[in-house]
Amino acid sequence: MAAPMGKDDLNYEFAWGRKRGMGGKKKDVQFYESFTFDGVQYALNDTVYLQNESCDVPHIGKLIKVWENRDKSRKVKVQWFFRSREIQKFLEGIQTKENELFLACGDGKGFANVNPLEAIVGKCNVVCISKNIGNSQPKADFVFYRFFDVGQRKVVDQTDDKIA
Repeated sequence: MAAPMGKDDLNYEFAWGRKRGMGGKKKDVQFYESFTFDGVQYALNDTVYLQNESCDVPHIGKLIKVWENRDKSRKVKVQWFFRSREIQKFLEGIQTKENELFLACGDGKGFANVNPLEAIVGKCNVVCISKNIGNSQPKADFVFYRFFDVGQRKVVDQTDDKIA
């Protein structure tokens, strides 16, 4: 996997896509629906790898907001997916698939956060599957059909929460 580009690195390409609207306290934040970064097109709801400084395995998240601040800093808000090993102590008695992720839901730390856009390492393919499919899995990097409630700190099969 390629190392993420730093914002001072001049070797990457960047272009904003479609504008979404202005926001922020002073209405000086420009939101976007898409962008192109290092030759790859990204859009809201895409699933991406993000730099993980604590280990070699990148984090995985879903882009839920993209914007540029007045100071030209680029930001992304990401709703997180959890790997089994990241929530292992909450999985007692729960069988998981090798490439299964758990989409964050609920209220609490770990649902989503803001990152520099330049923390994106690349796109990945996460597919929602139904438990009824059994062992048949679509071709994907990862699959999910369950959620991890960050407030209750437990795996749930469904959520009433609005998913970003």
